[in-house]
Formats: sequence, C-alpha cells, structure tokens
Amino acid sequence: MRLSSSLQDLSTYSNIDPENGRLNHGIDARTRAKFVPPSLQKETAGSSFSKQKALQPAPFNRRRWLRIATVIFCIFLLILSLYVCSKYFSSFWSRGPSQYSVILDSGSTGTRVYVYEWSSDNSRHHGNLPLVVKSLPKDPQRRPILRNGRAYRRMETEPGLHKLVHNTSGLKSAIKPLLQWAEKQIPKKAHKSTPLYFYATAGLRRLPHADSTWLMDNAWLVLKNSSFLCQKDQVRIISGMEEAYYGWIALNYHMNTLGFGKSKATFGSLDLGGSSLQVTFETQNVLHDKTSLNLSIGAAKHHLSAYSLSGYGLNDAFDKSVALLLKKHTGNSKQKINEKIELAHPCLHTGYMEEYRCTQCAQLDQDGSPMVGGKSMGKKAPRTIITLRGVPYWEDCASLAKSAVNLSEWLDSNGGTDCTKKPCALSDDLPHPYGHFFAMSGFYVVFKFFNLSSEASLDDVLQKGHEFCEKTWEDAKDSVPPQPFIEQYCFRAPYIVSLLRDGLHIDDTEVVIGSGSITWTLGVALAEAGALLSRKFEIEGSLIFSQKFSLSFVIVIILISLIVIFAIAYCTISGIPRCFHKSYLPLVKNQNTGSSHFRFKRWSPINSGFTLGWP
Repeated sequence: MRLSSSLQDLSTYSNIDPENGRLNHGIDARTRAKFVPPSLQKETAGSSFSKQKALQPAPFNRRRWLRIATVIFCIFLLILSLYVCSKYFSSFWSRGPSQYSVILDSGSTGTRVYVYEWSSDNSRHHGNLPLVVKSLPKDPQRRPILRNGRAYRRMETEPGLHKLVHNTSGLKSAIKPLLQWAEKQIPKKAHKSTPLYFYATAGLRRLPHADSTWLMDNAWLVLKNSSFLCQKDQVRIISGMEEAYYGWIALNYHMNTLGFGKSKATFGSLDLGGSSLQVTFETQNVLHDKTSLNLSIGAAKHHLSAYSLSGYGLNDAFDKSVALLLKKHTGNSKQKINEKIELAHPCLHTGYMEEYRCTQCAQLDQDGSPMVGGKSMGKKAPRTIITLRGVPYWEDCASLAKSAVNLSEWLDSNGGTDCTKKPCALSDDLPHPYGHFFAMSGFYVVFKFFNLSSEASLDDVLQKGHEFCEKTWEDAKDSVPPQPFIEQYCFRAPYIVSLLRDGLHIDDTEVVIGSGSITWTLGVALAEAGALLSRKFEIEGSLIFSQKFSLSFVIVIILISLIVIFAIAYCTISGIPRCFHKSYLPLVKNQNTGSSHFRFKRWSPINSGFTLGWP
C-alpha cells in the first residue's frame, strides 16, 4: 500500500529544511519552538519562508517625500523667477496718473507761458529719472500761431514786465491772456491741483529792489486769483545760476542723457537770452564752491558747474556796443554826457537813423559797470537817448563785437585782456567751459534769422552777417518778415561767433546749435515734479527705483531657475538610486549567523504549491 499525502498533512508531523531539502519527521512547529532560544524567537517572529511573510516597505516612503520636496523647491524657484520678471517687465507699462505744471517765464523781451504734463515713470527710458514730462499742447494745430519773423512758436505777451513798473493795467494785460490759454490746455478737473510758477529772469534782476518788489507783489495778486494752485514762494525772481541749472536739465532731458551716470556723457548748455548768458556743464569733481551745484532728481545725480554772465545777452550786448562808442566819442572823460547825441555805428545799415535809449551809457562814468561775470549793476541809472546813424563797415563791426565780449573793457584795468590767451568773457574766479555744448535760445534765433541749419558753421554765420550788413536799411527790412530788432542782426552775427571763440574759448567742433524747442522752463517742470515725488514718498529721491532689477540680473535668475528645475526633474524621473526601485525577487531575513542579514529567496518545493507523493 502506497502512502500518499499532501504537504498540508505532512506539515503536521514533519518539517522540511528549505536549504538542504531534508525532512524532520515527527517534529511540529510547537515542538520545534521549544528548542529555539527566546532571543531567536523574537528575531525570527516577523520572518517566514512564505511569500506572504516577505519584507514589507517602510511606512515612511522616502521616494514620496523626495518628490514632495522637489515640487516645493521648484514652485519656490518659479515664484522667485516670476517675481523678478514682474518687477523688471512691469516697468514698461508702469506709469502713474498724469499731472500738470504751468510755468510763466518773465524775460527781458516778454512773458511766456509753458504747460507741461508729467507722470511718475518706472521705466529706464530716461535712465534713473523717475518721471516723464511732455509739453502741451501735443497737437501741433493747437499750438500758438507762429507770428511773422519769430523763431519760436509760443504763447507770449510783450513787452517785458520791467517796462511795466507801476502800470497795474498793463501788468494784468500781460499775465491774464497767458493764464486763459493755459486753462484750455489742462482738463478743468485738474486746475485746482496744478501748480503755477512765475519765474522772472535777468530783465527783472537788473531793476532796483523797490521796482522788482512792486512787480512781484502785483503779479502775485493776479496769479493767486487764477484757477491754478499758486503759492507766494512760487512767484519770484530766480538767480542767473538757477536759470543756468534749469537750462542744463532741460537740454539733457531733451537729449536723453539725464540720469544715465557715466554710461552716457551729458552736454553742456549755453543759454543766450536777451540780458545774460547761462553756462552749465557737468564735472566729475567740485571745481569751484561758487559755481558748483548738485542735481538730484530721484536716483539721477549729477555734479554741475553753473554761472550766469549778466550783460552778455543779445540785447545787452548791443547796448554795450553803443556805450563803447559813446565812451570813445567822449574821450573817456568824466564830464556829464549830453542826453542828445548822435553816434555813427559800424554795425547799422546805410540809411538807418533812429533814436536809441541806452541803458548802460548813463552809468558808464559812474561807479557801476554792466552786470557781467556775476557782478551786480548797482542802482539803475536813467536811460540816455542817443541818435544812432548807420555807417556800415564790417571790420570795425567785428572789432566792436569783440570788444563787447571782452570783460576787461568794462573793468578799471590798465590794459585789455588778450582774448587769444584766455577766455576774455570770464573773470578769474570762474571755471572754463569743458566738454561738448549745445548753444540755445539766442544762438538759435540768430541762425534762424539767417536761415541756417544747426549743421552750419560759425564761418557761415559770419558770411551771412557780412552780406546782410551790406544791404541798405530799406532792403534789409524787406528781405525778412517783420520782427523786432532787425537792425541789430548785423551786430549779432559777429557777436555770437566772438562770444564762443574769444569769450569762452569753445572750439567750433565742440558746439552745436540746439533746437529752439528747448527752454529752461522744462527744467523747472522736471525739478519741481521730482521734488513733489520726493515729498510724496517722504525720502530724498524716489522709491520707484528701490526694487529695480537690471536685465542681466533677471536673465541670470531665470537661467539658474530653469537649470535647477530641469536637473531635479531628471534626477527624480530617471536618476533615482537603485535601492529605491522594486526588486524582481523578494528579500527575506536570513536566519543564519552569516554576515549578511538579507538574501534572495531560493525556490523550494514547499513554496511551489506542488503535492509530493511518498512511496
């Protein structure tokens, strides 16, 4: 009889060693456990040779936590990159609401009004400048009509306010039309918040204190009743240094060189008015305490040297030429000058004969001299009425213009300054101009009169002036549109050339005649708007640039973030260490006393599920 039994039956009385295949008959699990030490029982309690007893994964899944940490880190990098990008690219569309400024320029020839629209700007289109300014009106059809013979298209009233002392009705007539025009350029709802500035220049600086005070007080009475926001300290006479400072700001903003630091060289400005010349240029170091200025608008900072040469404007220069002729006519005597005298002027046309009121002639033999080199005029003297007769002679005219430039002609010096050796328009305490310059205002007016472009040379001006001087007075008047001071352009041509070459020692290649659209009032709008922004943020400068990033920094952050994210993603998907992958064979606890605690489970008939038959 053959015995046949299944493994289930066999397990009740025998056990098979899976390593050597030997049968242990009659020994069940309970019996076998008696011979196993307690320590081994605990050690092997969780071990078994069956598949159900294979080693289970640890409850703390390291791979899952690695993925979570990777995702969190990638999200952090993405947020950082988006933040940096938003800070940088938002500058291209970040701009504050529009605000406005109205500026009245009271000069020696008239009073002009300028309206500007400005807003805070977070872009770098103007370097570190925190705002953008535009002149109004934007539509050319709404701009003031260009009157015949005028170089500028602007809203202006004449004469200058210095001729309206104690003339209340004339003062109102000069100011009110300008305010009415400005009101039409600005939305009505913005009138009350729009600041109004009234700045007077050299035309009023030369007046006696009592006269200038009367003009400012009465101008304030008119301005404070306007629809704009005007305070008393916004109605004043600015110094020549301030005028030069504002002119430099306007020029370099127009040329887009303001606020770029050393990356863009700035231009010096030569602003020639009717009474004075303003000279401003940037310096790396402080050149002179008297002329040094520090410009700070937001993060834009520049070190400037600025001064005003009073008496060197176009109108005052011609006045000096008459005074020089009178001085020569009287033999430099100290006797009282006859109020009615006739002088032959080499820069006037044949056939010209007109009365001229000379301002500087009456004080020629007094303690004061024309206000030049920053020196004051002293008390105002009565004007001397002189009859000027045209006796044109070009060489004498050029020599007279050079004498009007030479400062030593007006000082009590034994000998005149040699203009070939030093800038003869400058006193010893003024720094010499340095760099490349734009010549504006009066320089532009002279070029415009002779139909010369900015590319024309100074020699072209002399040639045009010479040709114009040879015309008779009647022909000269008919050759140009009606305009003031036609008779003076024969003198103005050699004067501006001598002023640049002899008075300032500026080489022809270092000066460009600027556009007539650049005025110092734009500099006022920029400076005052920058001050408003600074007060708004309660710091010196603007907070707009406190968190700005450069393009290179943005690119570096983005590249680093992308590299790290791709590297982590690659390691997570393809580069996990093999110990974290599932094995093809289960690992079991090794009960032997060998050095290895784990081994691969070998095949055994007990684990196979087959039935064994015994003979």
